Amino acid sequence: MPEHAQRTYRSPVSIAVPASAWLHDWHFDALGVAAVLLAAAYLWAARGGPVPFVRRVAFTVVGCAAAVAIACGPITEYAPHLFWVRALQITLLLYVVPLGLASGMPVTVFGGLLSPARRSAALRALRSPLARVLGHPAVGSGLLLVTPWVLLFSGWNLAAMRNPALDLLTRCLLVGAGFVYFYTRVQADPVPRRYPQGLSLLITLVESLADGVLGIVVWLGPLLYTAHYAALGFSEDSMRLSQTVGAGMLWLLADLFGLPFLVILMFALRREDAARQVRVDAAEDARDAARADDEQAGGGAPSNGLWWESDPELASRYHR
Repeated sequence: MPEHAQRTYRSPVSIAVPASAWLHDWHFDALGVAAVLLAAAYLWAARGGPVPFVRRVAFTVVGCAAAVAIACGPITEYAPHLFWVRALQITLLLYVVPLGLASGMPVTVFGGLLSPARRSAALRALRSPLARVLGHPAVGSGLLLVTPWVLLFSGWNLAAMRNPALDLLTRCLLVGAGFVYFYTRVQADPVPRRYPQGLSLLITLVESLADGVLGIVVWLGPLLYTAHYAALGFSEDSMRLSQTVGAGMLWLLADLFGLPFLVILMFALRREDAARQVRVDAAEDARDAARADDEQAGGGAPSNGLWWESDPELASRYHR
């Protein structure tokens, strides 16, 4: 560890990360290297493809570049020593990086490299019963909500902070859990089953309340990992301050990072409504044309039937 970082960790009052750390405390990290390779492969696969430029930026910058900054920068360096930095790391890896990756349509991009036969096989596997279960919104939401609770309130987090290999695995699992959630909710790529975006919007609002519960429990609950932080020289007051700031990261910052996702869902909901209206208008036009043909053929006799049978939405609901 850098000398100035050691002084910060052992200080009983200071929980701040020195500003100079963003210039000096950079290191090699396997997750960062994987993110660089993934970005390069994505850009190569997406060349000349149908994926919009803004989605490529989301994948490479919000997803991969952010992952490199988190993994190789001071956040991962200081996370085992300061609770609030660990909470920030968890929030970024669970919300920001996966949202960028899922928004970049990686399944479409990398699927374009497959032959037609393998692409058809992949789509069949994607629509299999197991994939439909894993792609259900409840599964992704469960992973996103349960993972921080299990990580923080079990021996998992403490063991990860002490074991670099387990910490690397933990960070990969956080990104994976977040990706499953956003992939099945953004629905920019082919998914096992498409769900109404209105449902996604409702689920997101409920999840924001669950984030608040986690933040309140961490904020008002007992000190976590006291022996670990005491060994680093922190007093109970500094531990409490660090944990309080970390609670804000898990609660308020998670909701703040969720705002772009809400915007994405609202735009998707708008497109969904517009597409539904186009289908309804087309069905009404076809019905009116058929009615006009029937009236001409029958000498202008009015058509019989219940009023709701002519409405495409209600007719399909009642199988008419």
